[in-house]
Formats: sequence, C-alpha cells, structure tokens
Amino acid sequence: MLLNVVHAALAGRHARFAEGEGRALRYLDTVAPFAGVPDDPAEQDWRDLATLVRRTGGAALHREPGVPLDAWAADHRIDLHRMTVVQFSGAGLGAGPADAADPEIRELTVADVPAMSDLAERTRPGPFGERTIELGGYLGIWRDGVLAAMAGERFSAPDGGGRGWTEVSAVCADPAFRGQGLATRLIRAVAARIRARGDEVFLHVIDTNSGAIALYERLGFSRLATVEVTRLTPRP
Repeated sequence: MLLNVVHAALAGRHARFAEGEGRALRYLDTVAPFAGVPDDPAEQDWRDLATLVRRTGGAALHREPGVPLDAWAADHRIDLHRMTVVQFSGAGLGAGPADAADPEIRELTVADVPAMSDLAERTRPGPFGERTIELGGYLGIWRDGVLAAMAGERFSAPDGGGRGWTEVSAVCADPAFRGQGLATRLIRAVAARIRARGDEVFLHVIDTNSGAIALYERLGFSRLATVEVTRLTPRP
C-alpha cells in the first residue's frame, strides 16, 4: 500500500474525496492536489489520468521514482523520504505514559481553518486546502490567541493484511514559537490516536529538510523509501 499510497487511499478510506476517470483517481481540488494510477498501470490508465487532469486541473502524482512521463510535462518535482516507525523506544513516540493527554493540545475544527491556512501559508508544511481538515485528526496548540503549531492526518488506507496505515501530516510551528517542542508534542499526540485505532504511523519529509529528519529519527521513525512528487500536465 505504501508504494502507491495516494491511489490506495482514494480507492478505499478516502473514496468520498475522490474524482475518477476509469481507474485513475485524484483528490478533490479543495482537499489535496494529489492523483494516482493503479499499481503497474496500463496505457489506458495514463490516458484516463490525462482526461481527469484536463477536466479538473493540474495534479501532483505521488509515486516511487520511474514513472513513465513521455506523454506528460512535469513542471515541478521534489523528492520525499517516506518514514515509518519500526519500534517505539528510547525518547521516541512510545516514551512516557503512553503519550498521555496533553492539556494544552486541542482539537481543531472548521472554525479554525482560517488560522490553519495562515499558519500553513507562512510555514509551508505541504499542501493545505480549505477542506484538508476533513481528512481528520487535526490538533493544535494556541498561545496568546495565536495558533502556534498544528499537525494532523492525511493519507490513510488498509494494507490488505489486516492492518492500516495513516500518515502524520501538516506538522508546522509558527516561527515565533519554535524551539519549544510543540511539534514533537503534536506528532506524539496524533501518532497516539492513530495507533489507538490499530493503524501504523508513517510520514513524508522533503529530503533536504535535515532538521525535520533528525527530529523524526529521534521520535523513532526510520526511512523506508524515497518517493518523487511530480506535478503533471498532459502534453497536447
């Protein structure tokens, strides 16, 4: 599932957020800008994705490197490390009293979307749309009436083996409040919720973000793979 996580999510738990053409799927534009094709896609799947993208606008394809792009223009590419927790230990997510409730962390709601969008715009944790919050599990810490930090969930799908995987996403902190461990507390809280549902935890981080990678490694995450995110436009 993690090798083709966007399509797996859209074909399953996130079907209500999906637009489709044949077997090609993409998130509604107000939710997330990602699209996917099935594992080992046929030529028709790529044609269907082209039809879908032309109808709904440019989309990012989230897959392992090596996607055949002969019929596509790629105007933006970034490499991400996919990280997952092999074992909770030491100072990681499993340290302390089972990530007990943090009194300063509260659930974020639709009413908080303007503050969430502002924080995401200033800190660039990744795409954040007006309906991204509907993917679930968004938590925040407020300081002096300001949303100081947030984190939530994004891709989520079962792996076919009796368990599921859910991504910790949109981890960000206002620059004025960095260095206070707020992101760590939120990651722990979101991850604890995911594991309480019986899912495993994973996340993505840009391969050049050494500070975030170091934080995630301290929390017990290990690199699983490198994936390429490419914004595609069908060639005429």
